[in-house]
Amino acid sequence: MKNGIKALLLVCAVLLGNAVFGQSLKFGIINSQEVISKMPERDSAEAKLMKLRNELGSQIESLQVEYNQKLQAYVQGREKMVDLVRQNKEKELQDLQQRIQEYAQNAETELSKQQSALLKPIVEKINDAIKAVGKANGFAYIFDTAIPSLAYYDAAQAVDVLPLVVKQLGIKEKPAAAPAAPAKK
Repeated sequence: MKNGIKALLLVCAVLLGNAVFGQSLKFGIINSQEVISKMPERDSAEAKLMKLRNELGSQIESLQVEYNQKLQAYVQGREKMVDLVRQNKEKELQDLQQRIQEYAQNAETELSKQQSALLKPIVEKINDAIKAVGKANGFAYIFDTAIPSLAYYDAAQAVDVLPLVVKQLGIKEKPAAAPAAPAKK
C-alpha cells in the first residue's frame, strides 16, 4: 500500500513538474558501436592492433616451430639416450612449452591493453560529442543501445541521435558499395 502511494506521488510530481514548466522530457538513443565503426580513427587503431597481433602471432609461431623441432629430435633419439640426457631433454621440452603458454597469455594481455589505449581517445571523443548533441538539442537522456542496460524503449518516441553525433564529429559518410553483378550461368 505504501509503495503504491509513493508511486502515485512520484507520478503526480512528474506530471505537475511538466505542467508547471510546460516541457516534456526529451529522450534520445544512440548505438555507440555504430559511431565507432564510422570513425576514421578506428581504421588507424585497427591497423595498429593488427600489426601488433601479427608480430605477437609470428613470435608464437616461431616458438612453436622450435618446440616441434626439439620434440621431433627427442622422439627420434629417445631410445639411444641415457636416462640423464633423456630427462634433461624432457625438462627442456616442458620448459619451452610453458614459455610458449606464458608468452601467449602475456601477448593476449598486451593486445587487450593496447586495444583499450587506442580506443580510449575515440570513446572519449564520442562521449563528448554525445554530450554536446544532448545539450544543444535539449535531450534529458540519451541511451546507448550498444550497452544492453535498457530494458525497453519506444522507437517511435525515441530519437536516434546517431546522425547528429556523426555530424558533430564531422564524419563524412562513405558511399555505399555498388551491388555485385549477377554471376553468369
